[in-house]
Parts: sequence; C-alpha cells; structure tokens
Amino acid sequence: MLAGLFQLGCAAPPPAAVIGPVPQTLDAFKAAAAAILEEAHVPGAGIALVTTRGVEWAGGIGWADRDARRPVDADTLFRVGSVSKTFVAMALVQLYEDGRLDLDATVRSLLPELASDNRWEDVAPVRVRHLLEHTAGFDDMHFNEVYVLDDTPDRPLEQVLLVNPAARRVRWRPGTRMAYSNPGYAVAGRVIEAVTGRPFDDVIRERIFMPLDMTSSTFSGDVAALRLAQGHEAPEGAPVVRRRIHLRPAGALHSSSRDLAHFVEMLLQWGERGDGYVVDPEYLSNMEVPRTTVASTAGVRAGYGLGIYSTNDLPFAVLGHQGGIDGFLSAYGYSPSRDAGYVVLLNATYAPDTLRRLSTLAINYLKRELEPPPPAAMAGGGGDMARFVGYYHDASPRNALLQAIEYPLGGRTVRVRDGRLEVAPVLGPSERLIRVDEAIFRREGELAGSLAFADVDGRAVLVGASVYAERRPVWPLTVLRAFLATAIGLATLAPVVAVGHAWFARRRRAPTAWLLGVTWLMAVATLTALATATAGASVVELAAPTARAWALFAASALYPFAALAVVVSTVREWRRGVPRVFGVFAVLIGAAHAGLAGYLGFWGLIGFRSWTY
Repeated sequence: MLAGLFQLGCAAPPPAAVIGPVPQTLDAFKAAAAAILEEAHVPGAGIALVTTRGVEWAGGIGWADRDARRPVDADTLFRVGSVSKTFVAMALVQLYEDGRLDLDATVRSLLPELASDNRWEDVAPVRVRHLLEHTAGFDDMHFNEVYVLDDTPDRPLEQVLLVNPAARRVRWRPGTRMAYSNPGYAVAGRVIEAVTGRPFDDVIRERIFMPLDMTSSTFSGDVAALRLAQGHEAPEGAPVVRRRIHLRPAGALHSSSRDLAHFVEMLLQWGERGDGYVVDPEYLSNMEVPRTTVASTAGVRAGYGLGIYSTNDLPFAVLGHQGGIDGFLSAYGYSPSRDAGYVVLLNATYAPDTLRRLSTLAINYLKRELEPPPPAAMAGGGGDMARFVGYYHDASPRNALLQAIEYPLGGRTVRVRDGRLEVAPVLGPSERLIRVDEAIFRREGELAGSLAFADVDGRAVLVGASVYAERRPVWPLTVLRAFLATAIGLATLAPVVAVGHAWFARRRRAPTAWLLGVTWLMAVATLTALATATAGASVVELAAPTARAWALFAASALYPFAALAVVVSTVREWRRGVPRVFGVFAVLIGAAHAGLAGYLGFWGLIGFRSWTY
C-alpha cells in the first residue's frame, strides 16, 4: 500500500555477493555489468568508478530510453531520490563550518513559525542534528505531502511544510531512536533557507555543485525529457509518469554518473577539490558516524550519520547513500580507507538486487588487488550472554500508519544456542550473532558490530542502525496475535456456517437465524471491501478524494456498524433459543468483529480519510 512512500527513502544497500570471478580489467567490468542488467531486464545504468587517481570511468550501459533506443551516457540524468539527503546535510555542515549555524541548535529557535508537536520540548527539543540523523522522532511521509498532483512549479519550502504538519509529531524522545523520515529533511532544507535567506537548492548549487563541476545536477523539476532517462517500475510496459514531489530536499535531485563521480572523488580526497575544500576533513569524518542514538552511545559506529550511511557487509565496508523514486534506483559508495568509490544509477525501481550486485561488482573490481579485511570478533566470546536473553519488541516504526499490520508482526526472541546468541524474528529465519565487544555484536557476514544491548530508563533494549527493540513479556503479543488470527479466521468462516445452519434448520423445519447470517455476510463484505480498497493502492490514488480513497473511507467507516449489527443480532438470536453450539459460535463471531473494529479504531483506521493524511 505504501510502496511509493518507501521508495523515496532508503539507506545504502548492503553489497551482495557476486557470483563468478572479480573483473580484472575495465572492459571485463563493463561486460559483467551488462550481463547483470540483461539478466534482470533492466533498461540501463549510469556507472562511475573512482580511485585516488581520479575518475577511472564514468559512462553508461544500456538504454536511457528503451523505446527510442537512446543509450545511457555519462551525462544522462537520473532521478536519484534520497541521495539528495547527503547534499542537504553537507550544506548544513558547511554553514556550521562557517560559524553561521550550530548543528545542536533547536529547530524551534531557527524556525519558530514551524508547527510541530513535541511533548518533550522542554527537556529534549528537536535539534538540527536529529533531522539529519533521522532521530527527531518524526513519522515518514503522509499521503498528501508526497506528490504535487497538479504538476504546478516547485513551491517554496515554507508553503510545502504547511501541507501536513501532522507528519511532524514527535513520537519518542528525540535523539534516541533512528526512524527514516523524509519530512525531517524537508525541515532541514528550510533551515538552510532560514540561515542564508536563499532557496536551499541555490545554496547547494553554489557551495557544492559549482566547485565540483556538477553542471547537470539540479533539484528543479524542470528537466528536459531528452536529458533524463525514462524510469520503469516493471520489466515490460510504458515508462512511469514523472511527478514532482513536495519534499524536494528529501529526494528531488537529478544527477548523472559523471557529476556524482566528481562528488565521490571529493569524498575520497577528504573534502578537497582543486586548491580548496568543499568541506573540512574533520567535519566530513563527523558526517560519517551516527552520534545521537542509543546505539551510537553504546558504541555502535555503523548506521546513519549526517546524510551518509555506513554498511559493513562483506567483502569491504562502504560509506554512502542509496535512493529510490518512481522508476529509478541509485547508490553511491566509497571505502572508509578512501581508496575507491562508485556510482550506480538505474532506471528501474523493480531491480534492488541489481543495484546491490552492481555496487558489489564495482567495489570488488576497484579493490581487486586487496584482500578483504577479517571480520571483528571478541576472543573467546567473553562473558555471560544469558543476561541478553528475552523477547524484544520493535519500538521505532518508520510509518505509524502501518502499525496495525506491523505491530503484531514485529519483535524477535534472543536466545543462547550452542554458546552463541541467536535472534529469531516473528517472521523470517533466525540470525546468529558474533560478539565483538562486551555488549556489541555483529551479524554473520558483517565486518564490524552493528547491534548492541543497552539500558534505557531501566529497560533493556536491543539497538542498531535502524533497530530499537525493547525487552518485554512476550505473552501480551502472543495473545494479540492469537486473537487477530482467530478473529479473522472466524469472520471468514462465519458466512459458510450461516449457510450450513440454514440448510440444516430447513431440513428439520426449525427456525433459521437468517438475520444473523445476513449480518455476518455484511461484516465480512465490509472487511473484504476494506482490504480490496487498500491492496495495491498507490499514493496518488490515496492522496486525493478518488474513487478508491472514498471506497476505503466508506468501508472503514461502515465496519464498526457492521460489527455492532453482528453483536445485536447475536443477542437477538441467542434469546430466540438457537442451538447451543451454533449460539456459542455466534457469540465468538460477535466478539471477533467487535474486537477487530476496536483494533482498527485504536490505530486510527475507522473512517480513515486518506486524502487528509
């Protein structure tokens, strides 16, 4: 349902293993990359390979426009989505470097007119650093702040931030948990404007694009179609419709492999470009490490820093960022040792595995003469691990709207098995953890620690780059899961039972509970309509009062009345003296629908008007 929301915000993907030998020449690399694209039916890719000696190659493979047979080249523009965030963060770091901004300044002091809801404001205000590390506690995008549906020109950020202030409700104490939030970067862009008195993209163009000769890069939606690759969301079919987005600092950047190669080259040179620095080396190194989360305080260095994300999956650690927006995926990455970096841009949203494979191919090729570093491990395992055992429930959701589905499915059990910790999620395979410090662990296949056990206000938590899970008793979640599974099963089965009961009652010339059967059918039909209106819905359909959005509203508004009708008819038929077994079943059905309606109401999904969300 929220696929479009997720596409606009992604952290750097972990490199995946590449099957086959590592290419030893540039021609071999290009051939291997072309084979990966062909296998995945991806139209084209913009790729750059960068070393300390400069840009080894920036160019394209495949088609920018598959139908017109227009090839990708080094200057083909791609929509790079959340790669935009690195540039916004770097512009703010530059202002800090200039002495014009304190990254620990409160957002309220810089933007007093900005509406937000933070019940911790007096003791824990949202600071600029929190925006950049996704630790402000904000929800991710709401439907009506994603796309500019009337395709009007780019609106000023001060107007954009008036679209939906509800997205800026702080859900937990700022500076503790990381939850990816595109609205936070829109606020960060507005901070640039408040400090400089100029549009955020003008500042980025002057301070970053121009010094790096990124002459094609732009945050503007006014990009000529012939300069831009055509994006696709499926291997077959027409290109996606290009839509402007409201939160431009979070994901509106258009760039090319050549331009981003210049940016990566600067990162490898510790911020240096020509005779000067785009960003001071010390401040750049501070961008690469998270500092505001419980995980970072516990000693985990991997995670989301100031617009730069770290990943330590084998064979080599990588810093960078990934992006995704309708029809496009992107990634840039560079080695913390500053010897190699890459850019991969795809015009296919449906190929995240291709993005991972090409990223891995690039870093392996660039480091082909080096042996991968050994993974970190604590000698002898060390210490008593039984103290970490327990059930930990996820407590840092990215999208509050999805909690009706995600809450009962979140969480994991930590146990000791064969002398090692094992994490077993509610869904999915278990993971074995390897100890690297007293309370820091890594997953198998990682180079360094990515998870830590800590204490927050007397409660044990499992924390990591995007993990914040609290140790709790498991029985309330077990009861909830059992209820939801049973209630949905009973509700689905009820109409069948009603038909069977009517048939037997007719044969025995007994009174039939026809009203009960009708209300059961009505309740199930309403639930089905609710699921149908939700399944496969696009953000565009839900951001305006479309037929689907109205259907979702009607079904969610009618369901509690249908549940009430079930309860009332159950009481009526019980008083009439229906057979005991059937009566008990009817009571269970009434309780199931009443409980489901209450559950949806708890999450704010009764009478849900998506176009106002």
